[in-house]
Amino acid sequence: MKKRLLGLFALSDLILMGAIAVIVVAVLVWGQSNPIDYTSLDASGISYPTGTVVEVVSEDLEPTPYDPERSWGSQELVVRINDGELAGQEVEIHNEVNDTHNIICEAGTDVVVRLEMQEGLDPYYSIYNYNRSWGLIGLLAVFAAFMVGVGRMKGLRSLIGLSFAIFLIACFLLPAFYHGYPVIPTTVAVVLAITVSSMTLLNGWSAKTRVAILATMCGVAVAAVFYAIFSAVLHVGGYNMDAAEELIFLRQRSGFEVGDVLFTCVLIASLGAVLDMTMGVTAALFEMRQVHPTISQKELFRAGMDMGKDMTGTMCTTLILAFAGGAITMLLSLLTYGTQTFQLLNSDYLTLEVFQSLVGSIAVILAAPLASAFSAWALGKSAS
Repeated sequence: MKKRLLGLFALSDLILMGAIAVIVVAVLVWGQSNPIDYTSLDASGISYPTGTVVEVVSEDLEPTPYDPERSWGSQELVVRINDGELAGQEVEIHNEVNDTHNIICEAGTDVVVRLEMQEGLDPYYSIYNYNRSWGLIGLLAVFAAFMVGVGRMKGLRSLIGLSFAIFLIACFLLPAFYHGYPVIPTTVAVVLAITVSSMTLLNGWSAKTRVAILATMCGVAVAAVFYAIFSAVLHVGGYNMDAAEELIFLRQRSGFEVGDVLFTCVLIASLGAVLDMTMGVTAALFEMRQVHPTISQKELFRAGMDMGKDMTGTMCTTLILAFAGGAITMLLSLLTYGTQTFQLLNSDYLTLEVFQSLVGSIAVILAAPLASAFSAWALGKSAS
């Protein structure tokens, strides 16, 4: 078994995965000792158990005038609670169906129930939403299957790296902000951990990996410089974001640096594209050196820049379109409010979207010359 494991993973891979396991355990222990123990809203007495619709007792639904596939009205349901302290009980629930709460149930529909239990009052039940848990799990399983099926061992390694990155963001970065940890150092530490783990899992702890890591972190550092310059020029920061009012509560309780959270958004959103750029250029140049051992540093750098030109266009387009895709519904809603063009261009919302996408794109653009320069330097040094 040990020999078979070493055949699939190099010793450095096993050491890295051991280090990842240690970090995961440490973060979980830290989370247990630093619980999220206060909230801006009092949610005591409110829970969200899952349930299954047993019977639709009655319903009064009619198609909406703008979309015959959607309905307005109400339903009277009998729902069996599946978990929580009321598991197994059947309760009657009035389900109001409207434009924003268009949850239409039939017998067998799995739902999430909003249960309010206040002292001295009867329990109040309402339909919160469809129970999408199994659908999401199925989608995740399909994604993982394709990742491993197409990418084989590389796909599995990428999946491990991606899982670790999501774990760090969800279980460490966000709780750390919640407890008042400094935003910028914490973000940089998480970005470094994600970069090292992802790169090393994909390519081992090689010279190529070290060069790609160095180029990535330098690209992130340069992006931070441009972030500092243009956030001052444009007068934007965390306080201009949609959730700023809610985040001020954290500032009052834990000293959370609301103004710096935009920095985190920019770095995390652009990190994947920067990783792709640096590793793509670095891997190609190291492969080129193996095929042409006599190639000079200058020629390597020029080749890296040529490759980077093509990759830069697609990467930046991908990054900007990702931000644009997330902004479409908000921009449509602003148009319905009669927002004027100049008003829209100078709004917090559009300025933040453009700021994040362009600063992230600058990091991607600079990743190409950085990866080319560091690869040429490393390969030239190894040849001397």
